[in-house]
Amino acid sequence: MNPLDDGKFDNSISIIGGGIAGLTAALCLSLTAKNKHPKQQLNIQIFEATKRPTEEGAGLQLSPNVTHILRKLNLLDDLIAKAGQPDNIIMADGKTGRQIADIPLGAYATKRYGAPYLVVHRRDLHAILLDAVNKRSNIKVNFNYELIGINQFADHAELIFENHGQQKYINAQLYIAADGVWSPTKQALNLKNLNKPQFSQHIAWRTLLDADKFANKYKTTTHVWLGSQAHIIVYPISQGRKLNFVAFTEGGFKQKSWAQPADVEDLKTHLSDWHPDVQNLVSQAKDLKIWPLCAGEPEYQQAISNFLYVGDAAHPTLPYQAQGAAMAIEDAACLANLLYSQNDDWLTWPAEKLANNLRMFEASRDARVTKTQKTAQQNAKIFHLSPPISWARDVYLKFISKFLRQRLLSRLDWLYAKRYDNF
Repeated sequence: MNPLDDGKFDNSISIIGGGIAGLTAALCLSLTAKNKHPKQQLNIQIFEATKRPTEEGAGLQLSPNVTHILRKLNLLDDLIAKAGQPDNIIMADGKTGRQIADIPLGAYATKRYGAPYLVVHRRDLHAILLDAVNKRSNIKVNFNYELIGINQFADHAELIFENHGQQKYINAQLYIAADGVWSPTKQALNLKNLNKPQFSQHIAWRTLLDADKFANKYKTTTHVWLGSQAHIIVYPISQGRKLNFVAFTEGGFKQKSWAQPADVEDLKTHLSDWHPDVQNLVSQAKDLKIWPLCAGEPEYQQAISNFLYVGDAAHPTLPYQAQGAAMAIEDAACLANLLYSQNDDWLTWPAEKLANNLRMFEASRDARVTKTQKTAQQNAKIFHLSPPISWARDVYLKFISKFLRQRLLSRLDWLYAKRYDNF
């Protein structure tokens, strides 16, 4: 029997995944509903598989295209209190330590784009988003809800979760899958033409370091070392108390899951002939984890008209443009703006109109996300060049940095200057 024969839904929106993408989507939709349709009876439920709030990972870079959105959500001040604002990015040769380029950030980026460039611990951003969600009466986060199946009907679907050993059936007018690269939602739909993420043959080695062990050498600057088939990035988070350390290398990896414990000796082997500054950083790594890096073609909708993917579930990307979280946050703002840009209440739309608008959302995001993904792929090749080609790269970057320094950042205007805070 169709559970919706009575025409009733359990909630307006069900979001699968309580990470950065899911929480931001809920906040953007809730705020926009309040501002543009204050009488709308919007009810948002978030379903998270973990038993308690948790967010793996280390640091995130939040560029101005995203901090504008976080300001609109009234979260920027709280975030700044936890984040770092590097003055610049210094790029250097991984083996010699010789400086290649100096890219301005800090006050220059804020003046140019009207919002700051921040670096933050992923857990801090998640906690701020979750706190904001918990303060909104029309959003509820449900932990320990594992998606185990989806019943598909002609024009809608029903989610099946397991919660404390019991099955829970959920019906909504709109489903948003924000459940990451290996989206359980996509797996549950059992689609024959599923666009699965592909392992890029790149690996990230991540850890957090105590900044005071390095005489605050990295407290106000993002440092990047470039080498053959590898590069390293270090930047301050947690108000300069911690350093986010990530080494990117190329090679095989058997596990597809995130955050596997790694042996620091293996990383030392990879970087055995790198500069002493790099060796010193690696020697302080105490809780090193290894992450396989995957990417895939953008895919926002499939099979069911009232289903939408956002964030990594829609467009997994390599981190070499530092826009993974940013694209997820942009997704949330764009969706909110689209659903509330029309005069009528989208909750009253027939299924066909909702589906058409979700396709419009996909069309509005596809070109930008695809360009971001391709730029990240290009950066991977550029960062990991070997001599003699890398010498030409270094000469070019050094020349631009010395004589046309501001141009280094202006090349990213297409990305950082874009505003999505009109929801």
